[in-house]
Amino acid sequence: MTALSLKKSKPAILAFLLLTLFFVNLQAVAASLTKPNRYEDDEIFMRIVLRSPEQLSAFYIGREFKQSAIDRILETCYVTPIIKNKKFDVLWLELDNWEFTINGKTIKRIKKDYWKKAWKETGLPQAHQSTFGWTLMPEARDLRFDEGVGGSIVLPMQTGPFTITANFKTGTNKKGKLKTVVFEGISCVRDDP
Repeated sequence: MTALSLKKSKPAILAFLLLTLFFVNLQAVAASLTKPNRYEDDEIFMRIVLRSPEQLSAFYIGREFKQSAIDRILETCYVTPIIKNKKFDVLWLELDNWEFTINGKTIKRIKKDYWKKAWKETGLPQAHQSTFGWTLMPEARDLRFDEGVGGSIVLPMQTGPFTITANFKTGTNKKGKLKTVVFEGISCVRDDP
């Protein structure tokens, strides 16, 4: 290629690069629209991960949990939010402010006190109880700029899709604008029959 032909083709190369970037951006937008368990704006990033019974079993078997304890875990629905605060203001994670609904009816979250009784009934050793505890989403904590948190929220097993409404107070004194993120059509992962 001569210097003259390269000079003449610069606009064509530039146009090609711009079109390529445009289509790559369109693909990114399309990909984000096909990921309903993901939300991001200038303030927050959230993703919902759903755990299958097979994944849960493998995780707890690998940590030498008793089968009776694993069976109790598999009776429930695991939803694992991953959250990152993208703003300089404080974002308050308080699970009691979140709502879980199916067909307009509230789903009561299974809280930590339920597990104390379950572990006593199954005879799960304290070390395993502690391991289980650190896999759960904290009940409450503040998220500063660029901080993230993740963990499992446990619900009773649901047969149909449900909605998660995650409400976050903001500001150091919790008096800032309420931040709400809604995920619709979330389903418990079950083993195929």
